[in-house]
Amino acid sequence: WYRQVPALSVGISVGDEVVFTTAHGVIDLESRVPASPSTRFRVASHSKLFTATAIMQLVEQGQLRLDDRVADHLDWFAVDDPDSELAHVTLRQLLSHSSGLTRDGVTTHWHDDHFPSLDEIVSQVGSMPVYGTAEQLKYSNVGFTIAGQVIEAVTGRSYEEHVTEAILDPLGLSSTTPDLPDDLTEHALGYPRWLPDRERAPYDHVRAKVMNSATGFSSTTEDLLRWYRAHRFGNGELLHDRTKREMQRLQFESEEVRWGLGFSIDKVAGMRFVSHGGGYPGFISFSGLEQEHGMAIVVLTNAGDGPARSLFGGIAALCAKAIKGEFDGDAGFDVDAADDLGGFYEHRWAISQVARIGSKLVTADPSQLDPTMVMLVLEHVEDWSFRYPTTIPLASPGEIVRFEPGEPPTMRGPST
Repeated sequence: WYRQVPALSVGISVGDEVVFTTAHGVIDLESRVPASPSTRFRVASHSKLFTATAIMQLVEQGQLRLDDRVADHLDWFAVDDPDSELAHVTLRQLLSHSSGLTRDGVTTHWHDDHFPSLDEIVSQVGSMPVYGTAEQLKYSNVGFTIAGQVIEAVTGRSYEEHVTEAILDPLGLSSTTPDLPDDLTEHALGYPRWLPDRERAPYDHVRAKVMNSATGFSSTTEDLLRWYRAHRFGNGELLHDRTKREMQRLQFESEEVRWGLGFSIDKVAGMRFVSHGGGYPGFISFSGLEQEHGMAIVVLTNAGDGPARSLFGGIAALCAKAIKGEFDGDAGFDVDAADDLGGFYEHRWAISQVARIGSKLVTADPSQLDPTMVMLVLEHVEDWSFRYPTTIPLASPGEIVRFEPGEPPTMRGPST
């Protein structure tokens, strides 16, 4: 609520269990329809994960090889010079953003909503290379658009039909579509970033056309958690483990960015995630899978300034503390009654957020997207009296804060 994002949907799963989902705000600022974990959002570049998975299924089936040249499957991608960089672009390079191709080509779809047709993509082929192959990690929506066309050429059906039958239907992802769904009643509207003295007006729903394989998908928190569970090792879903390992290992990197096949590879809160973000006009999202603990985190927002990636990092940091056992131990107080103390406490100097996590009562600064940055795990003294820890020297370490249950409860301490 500090950021005034219209809607936010978050989910966490561990193993095969969804352990947490929540949604806040509204999917339409005019109708005020509340968001829920089943609300659909444009998840944009998450589409690339579905495209990469579909390519890898075709590799397993022997219909493709990762190091096939794109020109071997798309006649229009062939060029007169067999020694040109374009002639040697491979599927592996498309999926790892190491093809050197332009990010979005010459069309202005991100500014005027006129996404290109296939003919417009074909007409640009000769000008697509920006770097040589395997020279530079260069994110490319055009690259994954071309990967979608390879899927069509090999399977003989549309990209949308193929991924629906090969991936979405087998996993039961009934709220996920490679294009805008026909029924938009449960689909969030997308809004621009907030600016002073300007009301947010919704963007129109716009189809990505031939770029669906790069950025067209809509989905929900619940479906994306199910999707990530299918990419865990050892469950036999979607792909063999050897193929999943290939997708999730390092394929190409720059100084700051590391990429597998489809997945980016990120170190967040000391844990290794394979992940992806998504940005579409009015929608920002981020999600990822951590294999060691089988944990997936999904954050979806419907605003151009939705802080999805930062929230993802904050959630991961909280989960890391929980994994380390920092919220375990003997509470010394009634944990159920402590839940009634949870909420926001306003005083002259700040707003404090109080919550019970495990057997601990904690305070945090709600303006921080990573709550662990200014989090205090309170030490129980007696009754509803707690002592501030020594972790933050400016936050009254060693002093007592007292809670009084009631409607509403109160919190009294050195400066509150």
